[in-house]
Amino acid sequence: MDYKNLFDFKGKKVLVTGGTGTLGAEFACAFAECGADVVISGRDLQRAEEVLKRCRPYGNTYEFIKCDLSDVSMTAEMVKQTSVVLGGIDILCNHAGFSIRKPASECTEEDWDKLIGIDLKAPFFTACEAAKIMKENKWGRIINTASVSSARGHKNLSIYASAKGGISQMTKVLANEWAEEDITVNAVAPGYVPSAQTSDLIKDEMKKKELLAKIPLGRFGKPEEIAAAILFLASPGGSYITGQTIYIEGGRLID
Repeated sequence: MDYKNLFDFKGKKVLVTGGTGTLGAEFACAFAECGADVVISGRDLQRAEEVLKRCRPYGNTYEFIKCDLSDVSMTAEMVKQTSVVLGGIDILCNHAGFSIRKPASECTEEDWDKLIGIDLKAPFFTACEAAKIMKENKWGRIINTASVSSARGHKNLSIYASAKGGISQMTKVLANEWAEEDITVNAVAPGYVPSAQTSDLIKDEMKKKELLAKIPLGRFGKPEEIAAAILFLASPGGSYITGQTIYIEGGRLID
């Protein structure tokens, strides 16, 4: 194994869903810096241009494909377009998602359908479409985004936790089904990382203090710390890891 160049992704073709968010943007830029060609998908054109601007100095192919992941037909088309732009798909970062914070008894059927549709249904069908392309080369890496909420019973996150728990189980099944094609499927499960999704909690000094008290390392995570795990799982170093959910949460689950 070439340990020195473990994160050399020259020639690899990468799709990052949710690529305009804090973490998705970091994943895209990390792969770009390591030499990969990258397509990001999302709905925010202005934010997408900012991400692509960060990627372009590395000199490879970078594109944005707008996609509403609540529509499965658009998901399939997004994967198809990515394959056309890049000439295939080697690595999928299945990252797009959002959360709803409210007591379970106040959640509506609309809340359920919307969140499950984006956070679980869309990643499933995106992975299936990408795997069809990866099977042609008998090689692929799929990294889903779960959450520490998939293993904890955090209040007011019942639907989100259900979706992310589903991601972890889905990851195991897809890994089992596609292993013979040399397609590994894993998930990363971040803890609290400053982002638009967590900003309300982190800006509240009382809540911030309470959260930090539960994290043994005593701080929130950084986007680059999640991206580094993504790179490893996609690299030759992670080639014998599949079906796993890797928790990146500063020790939150230790106690």
